[in-house]
Amino acid sequence: MTDSLHTTAHHLIARVWGEEATGRLIADRRGTCLWRVEARSGPYALKITVPCTDPQGHVESERLALVEAEVLTAMGPVAPPGLYQGHGLLPGGPAAGSWLALRWVRGEDAETAFAKLRPSPNRAAAASYAAAMCEAVADLHTGGWRHGDLQEVHFILDGTHAHLLDFAMAHAPDRTPGNGPVVYRGAYDWFMSPELAHARLTTTPADDLPLTTASEVWSLCAVLYACWTGTYPISTRDTTQSTPELRAELARGQVKPLTSTRPWPFAAFEEIITSGLQIDPARRPTARALQHAFENLI
Repeated sequence: MTDSLHTTAHHLIARVWGEEATGRLIADRRGTCLWRVEARSGPYALKITVPCTDPQGHVESERLALVEAEVLTAMGPVAPPGLYQGHGLLPGGPAAGSWLALRWVRGEDAETAFAKLRPSPNRAAAASYAAAMCEAVADLHTGGWRHGDLQEVHFILDGTHAHLLDFAMAHAPDRTPGNGPVVYRGAYDWFMSPELAHARLTTTPADDLPLTTASEVWSLCAVLYACWTGTYPISTRDTTQSTPELRAELARGQVKPLTSTRPWPFAAFEEIITSGLQIDPARRPTARALQHAFENLI
């Protein structure tokens, strides 16, 4: 992050939340910077997105905060209550970047919450976390939306509830390939469904890819697999770099057996996860069915 962007962030914090508000940078990755803001009215988040030269970054990364703001306002009652606080463009116009102000969501991300269970088995907690995560996705799907970028850190667990974050890649109910606000090429490769990985391998970077709820169920179960085991369900590669070779592995959909990666045995829990990791999209359950299955284990 440049000094000028740091200065811009603090000017925005003062403008949006007042001169007494303070901000702390907590993430800076591939064109996206995130600050936690402490203000009199509570904690908030400031997201700034700028052009990214990293080939692993998103196309038109400078627009992502703006796109997410537009998505959140378009979602209406489906959007997390009170999450959106405001947005705008950075000095210099659309090409310079955009910003988004959000309510800070209290809790801990799913990756952190599940990691605490690995050395201390707690079946009820594991099932409760998984059910809450599936419920959050199911509620989105019921409203006709798809998230588009499910990751462990995009789920915040707060008691028995899960909150979804980062809607920049979300698909509206009426979205079809070619009419979205940004080109969709899938999101985090390691959680990409086989059919989406195959489509990415066989199309050009300009081609907008479709995202079905069945494809997102794969991503949801891949995230649950990673939360549960601490490792990705496909590939033994020790790099997080996206490559055609990795996507070819993802397209084959050969999931590592949970018996070799699980922290402790929980067969019924593992069967639910693997039910969503079927190669054939038609054989995958819905997110709501997954929610109910996990609830039966609590």
